[in-house]
Amino acid sequence: MIYDVAILGGGVVGCAILNKLTRINKNCVLIEKNSDVSTETSKANSGIVHAGFDAKPGTKKAILNVRGSRLMPKLCQELQVELVNNGALVIGNDKKVVEELYNRGVQNGVEGLEILDRQKLIKILPTITENITCGLLAKTSSIVSPYKLSIALAEEAVLNGATIVFNFETSNFKKIDDYYELFDGKTKILAKKIVLACGGEHNEIAKVLNTQTYDIKYRRGEYYLLDKNSVDLGGYTIFPLPTKESKGVLVSPTVHGNVIVGPTSILCDNNLTITTEEGLSDIASKASAMLSNVNLRKNIRVFSGVRTLVGDDFVIEKDSINPDVINVTGICSPGLSASPAIAEEVVKLLGFDLIETKKMIRRKECPKIANLSQSELNKLIKKDENFGKIVCRCEMVSMAEIIDAINSPLKPISLDGIKRRTRAGMGRCQSGFCFMKVMELIAKERNISIDEVTKENSNSRIIVGNIK
Repeated sequence: MIYDVAILGGGVVGCAILNKLTRINKNCVLIEKNSDVSTETSKANSGIVHAGFDAKPGTKKAILNVRGSRLMPKLCQELQVELVNNGALVIGNDKKVVEELYNRGVQNGVEGLEILDRQKLIKILPTITENITCGLLAKTSSIVSPYKLSIALAEEAVLNGATIVFNFETSNFKKIDDYYELFDGKTKILAKKIVLACGGEHNEIAKVLNTQTYDIKYRRGEYYLLDKNSVDLGGYTIFPLPTKESKGVLVSPTVHGNVIVGPTSILCDNNLTITTEEGLSDIASKASAMLSNVNLRKNIRVFSGVRTLVGDDFVIEKDSINPDVINVTGICSPGLSASPAIAEEVVKLLGFDLIETKKMIRRKECPKIANLSQSELNKLIKKDENFGKIVCRCEMVSMAEIIDAINSPLKPISLDGIKRRTRAGMGRCQSGFCFMKVMELIAKERNISIDEVTKENSNSRIIVGNIK
């Protein structure tokens, strides 16, 4: 089969491109080097759908952030992905900077912006510290799970005819007539056009394809993830005044009720996803400078992700060497917010119409028993008794939910893949009690040996063999 388009990279941007191309009835394949989508930068994302006041007017970041955030509510509704319009507060002690952000937002077309003095801030956020004198309220800012969004985009595409190939690392590339052959040493994939949306791996892939490389910089962002309802934020995402390097250390609720604190912004090598004493101390200091009630003793997890930067803006353009290749790189913040709009830009660069001509089969999210009333749960249990069998006690995840995830369109085979879909292992004990049961269910449903079940990718086996 010769695909219309091959997309390299299964982060939120790659998945958004795949989904949009499927909606306009193109035959596409997404190629991912890992065993699932959203396993690198996109999974270690703050999960904020930014309003769009921060980026410089006229840039791709500004235009696509605002467009993407406007597309997001309808998209999430169609995908059955939870999106919470919680609003954001940018707080500090420099009114001039706050006014600049407000004016920039107005230029970018952002609605629902309001400058607040200290008195107004205290009414809605009484835990601000004494040095906070002013702020900007952005009513259109929202929160979403970045990995759930990526998964849902990919699942819907697969349900409607798209193909995803995992564990594929391109090692050879050549042109044959009017199409291209991608080869990993085992499998050949044929496509007429190529989209590179592979984040930090862009230059490595570009060298194989003999296409354009960029001066890519990498910044690591470290985070604390706090227990549910551990900080009263009034529902808002709280930002400091931004710097040249980043939007700063935020404190925000997640859609699941946890509180995320971070990130740092440290120049680093690609994929150096470590956490450091210095980075975590910096987060603690900056969070406590904004809010008096951030209790980091409620931490249940620390993690980090690496984002790519190419200059001061996104790169979304035809390759200067091979016009059949579209380069999508340097997608740092606000990449998640902009992802639906980035997909539109890529479709236009590929020469296709944006009109969605395909009648889509919609994905159906499995019921989450943690969100149900007792009567609703009883009805489910009558249909499937596995809804009454609790596997993850911290997050109240049933066996039925885990079995549904194992058999979902992307067929995840790892513990982390199931965790991202069901939240089994996301709670206080961080899978200490449930991981063995989840492994057993994966092995049973997949008809494989339990020692073939991995934590994430193929090099992360948990059980290496029997002791007798």
